[in-house]
Amino acid sequence: MTKYIKVLLSIVALVAILALSACGRGDEQPTTVTPVPTPTAPVATPAPGEEADANIDAGDPRLARHGLDENLRFIEPVTITAQIWDRNQERFPVFEESYWAEWVQAQIFEDHNIIIEWVTISRWDEQPVLSTLLGAGSAPDVSFTFSFPLVETFAGMGGVLDLAPLLAEYNDFLPNLYGLLTPTNIYWNVNPQTGTNWGIPGRLVTDGRVNTFIREDWLNTLGIAPPTSMQEFEDALIAFRDNAELLLGADAHMMIPFMMGEDAGWEIMTITESFIPNNINERDWYAYGFDDRRFMHPTTKEGVRVINRWFNEGLVWQEFVYDDGGPLRDDLIRLGFTGAMVANWDMPFRAAERWTLEMREQQGPEANFIPVTPFPNDAGLIVKYMPPDTDRSIFLPHSNSNPIASLIYLDWMSRAGVREKLAFGIEGIHHEVMPDGAIRSLAEDPADEPGGHRFPDNMIFGGLRNFDIALTVNGVDLGDPDRTLATLMLAYPGIAPEAVVQARAMGLDHRRTFRHVQVRPIAAQEGMSTPLNEFRDTVLHNAIAAPVDQFDNVWDTMFGQYLAMGGQAIIDERRQAWIEQFGDVDYMPGWAGW
Repeated sequence: MTKYIKVLLSIVALVAILALSACGRGDEQPTTVTPVPTPTAPVATPAPGEEADANIDAGDPRLARHGLDENLRFIEPVTITAQIWDRNQERFPVFEESYWAEWVQAQIFEDHNIIIEWVTISRWDEQPVLSTLLGAGSAPDVSFTFSFPLVETFAGMGGVLDLAPLLAEYNDFLPNLYGLLTPTNIYWNVNPQTGTNWGIPGRLVTDGRVNTFIREDWLNTLGIAPPTSMQEFEDALIAFRDNAELLLGADAHMMIPFMMGEDAGWEIMTITESFIPNNINERDWYAYGFDDRRFMHPTTKEGVRVINRWFNEGLVWQEFVYDDGGPLRDDLIRLGFTGAMVANWDMPFRAAERWTLEMREQQGPEANFIPVTPFPNDAGLIVKYMPPDTDRSIFLPHSNSNPIASLIYLDWMSRAGVREKLAFGIEGIHHEVMPDGAIRSLAEDPADEPGGHRFPDNMIFGGLRNFDIALTVNGVDLGDPDRTLATLMLAYPGIAPEAVVQARAMGLDHRRTFRHVQVRPIAAQEGMSTPLNEFRDTVLHNAIAAPVDQFDNVWDTMFGQYLAMGGQAIIDERRQAWIEQFGDVDYMPGWAGW
């Protein structure tokens, strides 16, 4: 029976965490862990873009132990639960009943005799909902989250399976998982002191992170060159505000020079990151790295001060505090009332969001966003702090009903054919294959592109490239870099391919990625992801909307409360763990500079 998890309040999740913590420690003996051994033979992984079957001898005793044949198909059906995200799409509000969810269920049953029962979790409330499920011992057999500290929290309470012994014994069952993720990701979260491995990050194919976008048509109308500095960007926003009647006519009162929603930390990222010193070292980057919005960095205050001033000068959307990430902000962009914004590197081009496509319907074919890089750091450099090639952390809760079936499911989801089907859909409906092998995504609306047609409602994608169900990869990698790039250029119907390439290059040309730090678990982080992230947003909202002369008082007071809630303890313990692992140094061994 399928399950649908309604949105739960974050406070319920926090209570569940604290309750489990209170009853899960006491005088219990520490868990015995097995350090990760070096496999006696390498896993036979497939070539890029290809698939592999596990080459297991029919007489292997592990098969009989788990009721498997030599093709890793269960002799009798087995059932596991698996998590998927749901965005409550208007056209198809229950994603677990979509074509994609049913296709996965049918195919893995045919290939492995595994019955999948979906546990659907709201994309926007995944951490508090998953916390509640873990606290109740009812999390999906295969779970995932962007918050690895959340996984560590429940692992410390005995609520998560250690993958290390499972991977050591069954790595040869998983050629596609190892081929896609590589041992780097498979062992990314291994505790260097104990060898425990609580979760595997999926693979992020990094094309970019966030870009700053601005209306090219408005710049042209006003005779303004694309901005290349903070001052030029601010001057452009002021020009938009002061020329609202020229740019929007009767809708001048709707002018929003700079759009920002309630996730303020994400939507001012390129600005706040520009205040990070160019010479920041690995130790400091790690110490302040708990929050992925860079909120803990001491220089973030000055970036937020800029937004506070813009807000008070009428350059920022005045209702941002009340936005819930829903349709209002998106509609204001689609209607063409927005001059600039910070968003995911390809967000204005995405067919599902239709920001540019609908804006052109409202404002004319010249309406267009272009990416710009106007925020240099203290060294005069444009730096985009990119994440490593890791994505959501996939883990198996202690309540998992069949760990081997769960691992086989992960391997099956990592097959090239499965990933391509989920990402691009059905040939003739969602895409066509070009003579050079590139996959060209088809428009869903003839107004976007000639030949467009409406997809069946149950075949719309759940997020970009079915991100909500394709759990082991985020992005496009078809094995051949040339085919992958050609496909990416054709993945945004109605958008000029060169615009996609330009936006992609904006991130990759200025990319800076810090190396992965593997230290012991940070106890101060346990249970703090949800409360600290929520209070971070509260601090940002209040500081941005404060009168300019009260900004310092609001920021200092509330940021101090954030630190007292646990932020400072996390920074301090991260610094201590760094010294324990590497010594009193600023860089890990092997540092060669940028």
